[in-house]
Amino acid sequence: MGHARNPTPRRPARAAPHPAAAAPLELGKLAGYLGYQIRQAQSAIFRDLARATRPLGVTPGEFSLLATLQHNPGLSSLRLAQAYRLDKTSLSLALKRLAGRGLIASNRNAGDRRYHALALTAAGRDVLRRATRRIEAQERAMDALLGPGERPLLLDRLGRIAAAFGR
Repeated sequence: MGHARNPTPRRPARAAPHPAAAAPLELGKLAGYLGYQIRQAQSAIFRDLARATRPLGVTPGEFSLLATLQHNPGLSSLRLAQAYRLDKTSLSLALKRLAGRGLIASNRNAGDRRYHALALTAAGRDVLRRATRRIEAQERAMDALLGPGERPLLLDRLGRIAAAFGR
């Protein structure tokens, strides 16, 4: 006598979210704090940027390093760490990842063997070019949200805030 097969087990239905979970959070004074709003904007921009550059295998931070090296060939890792206010260990890990992927080269200076001059490779220039196109598309999307003349004004104000707090 044959046994009836059990149908494919069904997943339990998901419980409806609690009504309070769907309600917007009350932020009180937090919503009016510039630091909070700048951080929210920065987080949203970086998440979007990470999605755009992920297919290229580059993070937003790596893009910044590549772009800086493009305009400053021969820069040392120490100077780069100072410019980005990173500890040498964190920067060293990022540079090793970029070098391991063949995007940058590190060459010892003949006059000072301790000095390593960093430069983009051909592959690094190619990835930077492709990433820049994606980033500029994001920049155009942000520009579309701003009114005439607001971009230079916003850049100026953000630069003033950064300078006032020691970049």
